[in-house]
Amino acid sequence: MTVEKWENDIENLFNTLKSKHINLYHSLPEIEMEQAVDSLLKNLPDLSDDQIFIRLSKIIRSLDDSHTGIWAQPKFYNTYPLEFFIFSDTEIRVLRTPKDYPELLGAKLVGIDNTTLNEIISKVLLVIQCADNWYSERDRLARYLKYSKVLKALEITNEGESANFEFILENGTYKTIKLEALPQTEYLASLKDPINLESPFSFEESLIGTPYLWYQPIDKLKTGYLYFAAYPSALQMRRFAVALSRDVIQRGTKNIIIDVRDNGGGNFYVGLELIKLLSSTDQIDWKNGVYVITGRKTYSAGMSNTAHFKELLNAKIVGERTGGNPNDYQDAEMFQLQNSKLQVQFSKRYYRFQDTISNGIIPDVHIKPSWKMLNNKIDANIKWVLEDIKQNEDNKSQFTTMYKRH
Repeated sequence: MTVEKWENDIENLFNTLKSKHINLYHSLPEIEMEQAVDSLLKNLPDLSDDQIFIRLSKIIRSLDDSHTGIWAQPKFYNTYPLEFFIFSDTEIRVLRTPKDYPELLGAKLVGIDNTTLNEIISKVLLVIQCADNWYSERDRLARYLKYSKVLKALEITNEGESANFEFILENGTYKTIKLEALPQTEYLASLKDPINLESPFSFEESLIGTPYLWYQPIDKLKTGYLYFAAYPSALQMRRFAVALSRDVIQRGTKNIIIDVRDNGGGNFYVGLELIKLLSSTDQIDWKNGVYVITGRKTYSAGMSNTAHFKELLNAKIVGERTGGNPNDYQDAEMFQLQNSKLQVQFSKRYYRFQDTISNGIIPDVHIKPSWKMLNNKIDANIKWVLEDIKQNEDNKSQFTTMYKRH
């Protein structure tokens, strides 16, 4: 990439955003963005390609738009063999370890190459893309903490493809481990197996569906569980919803659990096909029997359909706040810059799914993730919902018994 090629790409990038985004300057004044772009253009001769990309990432991030972002080609994202979860800004733990370092499971990250955790967080948050609130920011942050070129360009690490990660282990001891970054294609194979939470529900036991959209009934609880992580076509969803509703009617199912914790988006109109079929099923307990489990990964259409479940199915929301905000810019389109091949996404619509403004859809029952529960393989969200269903059934039985006596 020459300076001339970068100048051409940058001009194309911001001209396209200005012409196609529904409201590009809803959070950042136009003059501030233009000043940042002018500064970048002046500094181009002194910057590497990676540094230029990081500067562009900062500018796009400063727009504070949930569906506007910029990404490099996959080969840019060499990854350290770790998987983090951010419980709080002072508690970032390892949930999947390199195969050679199983002792890192549950270890708390305290620094990288002598850069403190606070400094790491403050720098990386400036370049993550497409985040709406604390929850989606921390979901993205957990990924960006593994990208070697990002950490190097932000001057967090000293070398390009290796870094010293500093931890406090579960036993309280301090440990520094030097890790080498791997291509994305080798990343998953380098890790030990993830923690599998104990649950009565699994795709292997499902009645209908695919790994990203499946349904499993539990007869003794008169309950059906729906795992909804991604969107099929409208026709496929309609067929799935018909089969699901038929089974619900045949079994006399009273309770429906819809798990959208892993639903990062798609076409929310497809989700309405599911809602339409479910809402016509009369024997479901529409007062107390519909639950939706949400989390920080619940974003875009996943968040939108969560709002629909609450409004149209009277669902009780359980879990973390959604990573997406209910009133925000969405409905993305993408284009590619000619020379650098950077991928750019922008918002085309503004949606309003609540009368009030909030950061994420606020759960009716907030369940905060904890390392203790995860380490004990307890799915706290499923546990709470099943206990609530049992409690409701016990209350109904007691009421029926009292009514008969009188």
